[in-house]
Formats: sequence, structure tokens, C-alpha cells
Amino acid sequence: MKALLTRQDCDSVVDHSNGLKNNYFTVIHASEMQSYLGCSAKQVQEFIDEWQHLTLNTYMGDGGTYRYRRYGQLDKMATSNSLTLLPHQAYEQRKEVNYLNGDIARWFDPLTSSFVNSQVLQSTLLFLANLYDQTLGQATDWNIRLHPYRIVASTGQLGQPAPEGLHRDGVTYIASMMIQRQNASGGVTTLTDNQRQLKSTIELAQTFDIVIADDDRAMHDVSAVCPVNDQALAIRDVLVIAFTKKESEA
Repeated sequence: MKALLTRQDCDSVVDHSNGLKNNYFTVIHASEMQSYLGCSAKQVQEFIDEWQHLTLNTYMGDGGTYRYRRYGQLDKMATSNSLTLLPHQAYEQRKEVNYLNGDIARWFDPLTSSFVNSQVLQSTLLFLANLYDQTLGQATDWNIRLHPYRIVASTGQLGQPAPEGLHRDGVTYIASMMIQRQNASGGVTTLTDNQRQLKSTIELAQTFDIVIADDDRAMHDVSAVCPVNDQALAIRDVLVIAFTKKESEA
């Protein structure tokens, strides 16, 4: 992240913090996010290229072969401005959170070192930690789970970014950041409150468009992806970032 945020940047962070508190979600557009991160075009392209190294998700309860991913966890402590990569573990969700793939220890391939050490990723996570700390009104110890996804679709198979339908993830804050779209239509995010009343629909279109939600007070879904040109594969690359407030060990 840039060494210093401008006054305009700081004002925008306050606006997004207020959005999370009052509306349960906020959207940061690509140009604004790029301003926060201050990364070079070369760093951005290298980060986008990391999605070429995702591997097929073989745990899909619906039998789909449309999802590629990796997985890893980091910690960001309140007393530090650095991130710590945790030992690789299986990813598990409760069945009541994910009826399709819950209560299964899913061993995805780990994040690559070049992905973890990317300036784009590091800056994004530190920015989000700062935003969430401001939203909560205090410096916080965070566990961060990273889910780089590639959803593919063809005339024979739709791509399902959220095959479990409208859901929450059982975390504190959940963010989805667009990496790139190729020949893809659909993939529209729907946000509701806990009574499933519609709050917003959002299409992430540009690299670094990001939608962030308070996972305890909002639910989300993403519509199916299909090709614009039936002769080519549709690709939707996103980074899903889950921040969970760590429990005090006192």
C-alpha cells in the first residue's frame, strides 16, 4: 500500500466504513482501489497472471468441473503492520453455512509464494485490515482466509460462482475483488439483509472492483456465468477475502 494515504483517500475510507456500519456493505470501484494500493502496472499484471496457476476443485457436491482455486490463511495482528502466512490446512465450513460442500475437510492446493508475496495482495490485505479496524473502532487481531477462484463456463456447462445459492460464510467481513473477465456474461452479485430482503445487485466488471459485506448482517449470492461467444470459454477470475475477528486468548 502507499506509504501515506491522501486526505481524499482517508475521507473515502471513512465513507466506506460508514457504509459497512450502516448499510452492511460497500462497493469500491477499480480506480479508487488502484489509488489506495499504489501498485505499478507490472505488479498488477503479475498478480493477474497468478490465476493461471489455480487447480481444479474436485470437491464440488454438484459434480461440477467449472471451478479452479487455491487456498491459504494469514494472520494480521493489531500490534503489527505485517502479515503472517499460516501452515497449510484443509478448508472446512459447517453444513448449515454451506449445505453443498459443508462438513468436509477440503484439501485445496496451497497459495503459491509469488501470490502471497505479491505487493498487490499485501497492499490489499493491509488496506482492508485498516478499513475493518476503523469500522469496529479499534485495532483488531484478524484471521484472513484467501480464496482465489477461476470460474469457467461453456455451452455445455454453466459456471456457478456460488453454487450453494444465497448464503453467508460464517466470518466477520467478506470481500470479493474482480481480477478479470473474459468472454463472460452473468456473475452478478446479489446482497440481501438477514430477512432476505434485497439491498443491492452489483456487477464487478473491472480489475479491482470490490464488494465488501458484513457477513453477520448480510447474505450474498452470485448468478451463473455463461459465454458471450459460444465458440470460446468464459472465464471469471475473482479473489474472495474473508476476515474473521480472532477470539481473545485471555
